[in-house]
Amino acid sequence: MYGTAGIVAEFDPFHRGHEYLIRQARERGASHIAVVMSGAAVQRGSAAVCSKHERAQMAVMCGADLVAELPAPYSCSMAEFFADGAVRILGQLGIDTLCFGSETESADSIKKAAAAADVLKDSEEVRTLLGQGMSYPAAIQRVMCELYGSDTAAAVSTPNSTLGVEYTRALGRNGIKARILPIKRRGSQHGGSGGEFPSGSELREAMQSGGDISCGVPEGCVPKVIYDPRRGDEILLYRMLTASKEELLRLPEVNESVADRIIKVRRDPPDSFEEFIMAVKTANITHARLRRSALHLVLGITAADLIEPPYVRILAFNRRGAEILRRAEASAAVSASLRELEDSSDEAAHIIAIENRAVRFQQMCGTVSGRFENEYTRRVRISG
Repeated sequence: MYGTAGIVAEFDPFHRGHEYLIRQARERGASHIAVVMSGAAVQRGSAAVCSKHERAQMAVMCGADLVAELPAPYSCSMAEFFADGAVRILGQLGIDTLCFGSETESADSIKKAAAAADVLKDSEEVRTLLGQGMSYPAAIQRVMCELYGSDTAAAVSTPNSTLGVEYTRALGRNGIKARILPIKRRGSQHGGSGGEFPSGSELREAMQSGGDISCGVPEGCVPKVIYDPRRGDEILLYRMLTASKEELLRLPEVNESVADRIIKVRRDPPDSFEEFIMAVKTANITHARLRRSALHLVLGITAADLIEPPYVRILAFNRRGAEILRRAEASAAVSASLRELEDSSDEAAHIIAIENRAVRFQQMCGTVSGRFENEYTRRVRISG
């Protein structure tokens, strides 16, 4: 038996694979389960399709005890920053185990790959491959395979185990003493067809085309509020077309060569945001990186904003979740009240302002009237 298991998630939407992960954490000994979940903006560089408040309530209904928000500066950034922000928040909540879905179930393999990635991050071998036009993830995987063997490199060859490696590295960087518990994923990879366990991307595509997703989500977990991120593409394109080079260089994932590439393409730009991204994209400037950078521009996120999260906002919890909060020895402000958190420090107010911009951007992607709800007057769901 161990104490509090932590899970990092988007839950966009909350589906059967997520329910399975939570159930496995409980069955393997977790007495309490805390989740850190992306808010209105997600890592693929868009607004979330589903309401964060609905997602949080569904997670608690399906076995989690507490859901805290991962604010926009971290939730829509590259894996290293995403993992760092999430793990730091879980550390504030006092987790002793970090549980995640993974194609690789061996904790030893994940830990070996994390140690190797730390060594290789700024290595000459990786820099050489980057100079030849290879993307950073591909360069790390190739060098890791050559120097540490294919078994170790396998942990950074698939999306979920790669995130597991980043979580493990983040635990070490931040001195959080928690073991890792990889859970073998069930169902399809992103973009595939998973039968009983369809992928998140498959479900999002079905929702956006008006399809029925009830067979892929737990009972009672069909979202009532759905956003269409494509409705924000014109806003994203406008900012990419008009940002100064100085603005571009302040973004977390833009360097001189990426900024120059963006500026070159926009001299005679394509008509749509997706076509613009494809025109800028190269072998080592990925589609996701460019989408995230456009969203950073719209939300006003700079590299300087990737500080230690200055607060922990609670979105939903139950009786066991209240126990997590009572025994947590957090140095940051912890509350379900957005106003209380905003008043806790200048840093908290700044990060909350960014998250509020993300909420408004997501609401701009809504398709129903009355979409501009007030984040400050929402009631937190407290389950039994």
